[in-house]
Amino acid sequence: MVADKEVEIRTRRLVLRPLRLEDAPDVFLLRSSATVMRFTPSLPDNDVEQSREWIAKCLNRSNCWNFSMELLPLASSNSPTSTRTPRVIGVLGAIRTPEVGYMINEEFWGKGYASEALQAFMPVFFANYSGEKRYDYAEAHVDPEHIPSRKVLEKAGFTLLEIREADFSSPTLGLRDTCIYRMPRPGELDNKNSTEPAGS
Repeated sequence: MVADKEVEIRTRRLVLRPLRLEDAPDVFLLRSSATVMRFTPSLPDNDVEQSREWIAKCLNRSNCWNFSMELLPLASSNSPTSTRTPRVIGVLGAIRTPEVGYMINEEFWGKGYASEALQAFMPVFFANYSGEKRYDYAEAHVDPEHIPSRKVLEKAGFTLLEIREADFSSPTLGLRDTCIYRMPRPGELDNKNSTEPAGS
């Protein structure tokens, strides 16, 4: 079990806070998109209840620590006060520790939000998974053709470890290769042969 599920992370434009069941309507907006779900192991959600069930499963798994990516209020060009209500635009976190992942509403692609969120999350990931549940690396799995996601990982400091051939079956694309990216714990040597958390 993770040490602190109530941690909140703020960046210049985002607040990352633990995923909640009440996020289901906004999560449905991204999980119902065939474009967003294209490289995932799931078909798009058909209704909000499916998204709510997905969130519930995340919350009930001890190896999952997912965050909602919520936009901070934006100041009006004519006023210093907020004119916009924050909304959930994506999900990011440790989906199966030490594997991390993210998805973002396609309306907000190309604006640097995923990079901003991932770079802010990784120090918190390593701080949280310390001590008895320590991991000396984080890992991310991505389709070779998902170039924007690969760029997000590389910008955050992940490096390509290997490409596994035909190891992933997509419900829409069939058998796919997988790029395995890895980031070592800051200050640690990257033990590329390690597959278990230290001390296990």
